[in-house]
Amino acid sequence: MRRLTAFGLVMAVFAGVVFAGASLPLLTEDDTANAAATPVVPVSTATIQQRTMESTEEFEGTLGYAGEGVIISGMNGIYTDLPEAGDTLTLGDEVYEVDGTNTSYLMYGRRPAYRALDIDSDNGPDIKQLEASLDAIGFPNVMGKNFKPDWNFQARTETAIEKWQKRTNQDQDGRIEMGEVTFMPGDVRITEVVPQLGTRAQAGQVLAYTSDTDLVVSLDLEADRRDILAEGDQVTVELPDNTEAAGQVTEISSVAQTLPGASEPTVEVTIELEDTAVVGDLDGAEVTVSVVRETRPDVLTVPVDALLALREGGYAIEMVADDGSTFLVAAEVGLFDDFGVEVSGNFSAGDAVVVPA
Repeated sequence: MRRLTAFGLVMAVFAGVVFAGASLPLLTEDDTANAAATPVVPVSTATIQQRTMESTEEFEGTLGYAGEGVIISGMNGIYTDLPEAGDTLTLGDEVYEVDGTNTSYLMYGRRPAYRALDIDSDNGPDIKQLEASLDAIGFPNVMGKNFKPDWNFQARTETAIEKWQKRTNQDQDGRIEMGEVTFMPGDVRITEVVPQLGTRAQAGQVLAYTSDTDLVVSLDLEADRRDILAEGDQVTVELPDNTEAAGQVTEISSVAQTLPGASEPTVEVTIELEDTAVVGDLDGAEVTVSVVRETRPDVLTVPVDALLALREGGYAIEMVADDGSTFLVAAEVGLFDDFGVEVSGNFSAGDAVVVPA
C-alpha cells in the first residue's frame, strides 16, 4: 500500500529550498509596516488562495468479482448443454440441459431445490421461492392482483407453472420435476464449469462455481490501521485509463490474516462502485483507491514551493508589495494536498507571493 503523509511532502519541499532569514527580514504582525523592504528584483509570483483542502491517502486495490457460490446438478442423464465461464445468469435463464430435452432454469431463492413440486406437495419455503420467481418473471395476472407468495402450492401456482412451461416450450403439466429449477440467491456469474459436455450428469454433483455479477474493488489494509476506514465511507477509484469512479466501502473483514510474502496482518476491504459500467471487463486490473482523511474548508493556501524554511526555525513566505519589492512574513503551516499547503499569518487571500521562476 502507498501512503502519502504530510511529513513526506514537507521533506520533499524543504530538500530543495533555500533557507531564508539572512538576506530577507522576517516581519511579524507587529513590525511588518516598519521593516525595510528588499530591493526590487524580477520574480515569479502566485496568489494566496482561499479554498477547501482535503488530505487524502491512497491504497492499491484490485478489481474482481466478489462472492463465491456453487451450482449443484439436480438431474441425471448426459450433459447436452452447459454454461461457460464468464456467463451471467439471471432470473428465468437456462442453466444446463441433459439428454437434449430436460432443462434447468434459474429462479431466486436461498433454499436449494430438493424435491419435485406439484399440487400434492407439502407446504414449504421452496414453494414460496417458486411463486415469487414466477410472479417476477411475468405472471401476476395468474397469481392475482393482491398475490403474496406463501408456502402453499395452490391451483393458481399450478396454472402459473403451466403458463411458464408453455412460454419455455416444456410439457405443460403444472409440475416442477426435481432439477428443472435451480434456486440461487440472485443473479450469478459463472467462474468455472466442472463437467464436460457429453459426460454423465448425476444429481448432487457440482456443476459450476459462481460469483456475484458486479465488479468490486478489494484491497488489503494493515490490521492495526483498520480504524481509518468504515463501512459506508465514500472513496474515489482511479482506473488503469486514469478515469475516476465513485465507490463506497461495503465490507471490512473482521478477521486479520497474514498474506504470503507480507510481514504484517491485514484485513480485506470491499468497495462497491456506484456505476459498474465505467469499468467494462477490467477483471483483475489494479486500481488506486483514494480516501479523504481530513477536510479543511475555507483555508488560505500557497503553492508548496512558495514555502521557506528559516534558519532560526519556523517557516515564512516571501510577499510581494505593490511596488514590486518583497519581504518575508511568518507563516504557520497546516495541511498539505496535491495543490499546495495551508498557511496562516499576516496575509490575506489574493496577496501575491514569490515562487521559483
